[in-house]
Amino acid sequence: MPLRHATRRRAGLFLLLAAASLFASTAAPAADSWPARAITLIVSFEPGGSTDISARAVAQALSVELKQPVVVENRTGAGGRIGTKAAALARPDGYTLLWGSGSSLTAAPVLYPDQGHVATLVPVSLGATQSFVFVTNPSLGVRTVQEFVALAKRQPGQLNFASAGMGSSNHLLGEIFLAATGAPVVHVPYKGAVMAKDAVIRGEAQLMDEVTSPLIGALRAGQLVPLFMTGERRDPAFPDIPTAAEAGLPEMTIQGFFGLLAPAGTPPEIVARLNGAMRTALASEPVARAFGNLGFTTVYSTPEQMAARIAEGRATYARIVKARQIHVD
Repeated sequence: MPLRHATRRRAGLFLLLAAASLFASTAAPAADSWPARAITLIVSFEPGGSTDISARAVAQALSVELKQPVVVENRTGAGGRIGTKAAALARPDGYTLLWGSGSSLTAAPVLYPDQGHVATLVPVSLGATQSFVFVTNPSLGVRTVQEFVALAKRQPGQLNFASAGMGSSNHLLGEIFLAATGAPVVHVPYKGAVMAKDAVIRGEAQLMDEVTSPLIGALRAGQLVPLFMTGERRDPAFPDIPTAAEAGLPEMTIQGFFGLLAPAGTPPEIVARLNGAMRTALASEPVARAFGNLGFTTVYSTPEQMAARIAEGRATYARIVKARQIHVD
């Protein structure tokens, strides 16, 4: 090799090593000194909902543990996709995080081609799980899955299934139910879970599913009749409602979940620190009280366990989207 080429090569290598050394010397202290200021926790749904309330409880507990404010920022719209994208594209310095929902992390990437960024998010820890409950209107006169399916088959195409919108998690879960039972029910998407719930209460629709917390009042008032819950065990708050397995639908043992995530490229040291903080926060009394009021089960996890939960959910929804030929605009 000519001397001048060797000299240039050594000079280039020296510059690369110097740059790497400089990066290491600047990145390490940044991770070591984190957090040095307030942290933003993005919630991609409206204030007052179960995602928002649970996020605020966790944010307060994390603030105590990390000794810096953790401020909830609601970035709503497009069924949670706007806030999720904002978090995924944020600077990966540990100062912007996402309180993610199962629907945004598992259903949306299957249905929407512009959701590839969701897969780049770094799981930190699960926070909570919650069962879905399938409900109908009391005037229908049915109390079990078998009775509902029998009625639907006697009146094909006459019963409606309400969802929070095309591609929502409760839409896809409802499609799994229809595929499993063969019930000839018509899907009617509404603009949100509240409108879907009201439609069933009015008798405009005859079936819906939703996580437990938004339906607690209507269930206790007798405005809705529960058919089954999707959890592995009966809910202590509603011990008379059978599980999916008890109702003859073991394939519907599917739970909604929430958890903490960070943008891709967040230093592993910060992810590890956040995971430890989540363990402590989730064990705190204020979080236990808030989650208990929402009907949540508190669930701490490793990042790997959370990643596995997300992957499992996506695989489940991908199968039903393909089998039922579901398309959204």
